[in-house]
Amino acid sequence: MISGIIEGFYGPPWSHETRLNFIDFLAAHGGNTYVWAAKLEPRHRELWAEAFTSDELAQFAALATQQDSVQVLIGLTPGSDATSEQLISKLRPAIDNGCHGIVLSFDDLPVLDAATKHRDLANGLIDQLNTQVWLVPTHYAGTTSSPYLEKLFDGLHKDVLVMWTGEHVVNDSISARDAQLRTAVCDNRKPLLWDNTPVNDAIMSEALHLGPYASRESALRDEISGLLLNPMEFASASKPTVASGLAWAKGADAFTAWESFVSQCGWSEIAAATAFPDDPHWPGARPSDEWWQSVADMQPEGLDVGCQPWIDATKQGAEVVVSARKLLSGSGDSEMSILGRFHLAIKWRTWKRLPVLTYGGGPRIRPVLTNDENGKFAYRNGTVISPTSLVDHEVMRCFSGS
Repeated sequence: MISGIIEGFYGPPWSHETRLNFIDFLAAHGGNTYVWAAKLEPRHRELWAEAFTSDELAQFAALATQQDSVQVLIGLTPGSDATSEQLISKLRPAIDNGCHGIVLSFDDLPVLDAATKHRDLANGLIDQLNTQVWLVPTHYAGTTSSPYLEKLFDGLHKDVLVMWTGEHVVNDSISARDAQLRTAVCDNRKPLLWDNTPVNDAIMSEALHLGPYASRESALRDEISGLLLNPMEFASASKPTVASGLAWAKGADAFTAWESFVSQCGWSEIAAATAFPDDPHWPGARPSDEWWQSVADMQPEGLDVGCQPWIDATKQGAEVVVSARKLLSGSGDSEMSILGRFHLAIKWRTWKRLPVLTYGGGPRIRPVLTNDENGKFAYRNGTVISPTSLVDHEVMRCFSGS
């Protein structure tokens, strides 16, 4: 079974050294696939027609040989005027430098009338390059058919794997039945699951996703051709979810694998503090005094530099709650004083103005969208929610005296 990651997020792409390190990580945890497809890589999307540079080809060669057990595929989003000859000319050097396949990425493009062209480009590559070709269709979410999908599969080479993100672009859960329905409208081909977790790009950028791979039925494994997780721009912070997802792909317990990983890294507190109420690692509606103090005192190491705003916010929020609980209990030197409550209010207001989401607070915005029977995006409930954070709840308890 294919299992690994597709570096397919919007945002700063990973460095070459980061990619090499993550391929080692995949190999160590039983993963077998890395896909180079970051949206902001210039010659992946915006400058798709330009030849890869000599440095890029050398990097592809290094990635492809980093671990014998991990295959490397190169993603490309061709423009509407692309020809098979252009793609073959551009991508052949990547294959000649050791890469193991090509991924044509037609996601997030307003070209629902281009299915026949997408099919022909995929067929041309698989025939001429004699390599794996996978395809991300423009209609990539949902379980309904559409004119686009009907045309895409009419004559598509039998060996082309077609990706799918689940019922939605971002999913709280995915069932075996979801995959069966998708298979039925895709020429009876089991989908290659592009699972948009733990990615936090675009409208999700205020959240940090450090949780386990969850709410994917075990029976789903038999209904897909593989699993590719889409990580965050923060590579190290993506590892807990990826390790958990790879365990799931092997039939092991995903939560146990996650719990072991974050415990070894010393990330249990920051993971819980950046969770949301429906997450399996949520700390609960009323964490203990000891837990809040442990978050206030934590010094997580090894996370990406870009994660520092969430570390600072969780520590600062925990300190606010510790102060609020002391005021509520009447302990300490100036507790229950008017001045103490004003100091708390100011600290709370400062914390609320921080530009990241922690302790389950909102508004939380995610692309919980699907493709309808015409292949167009359709809005679904859950895209925007606004839960109250644990910090807000504790501070208001203090102010109300309850």
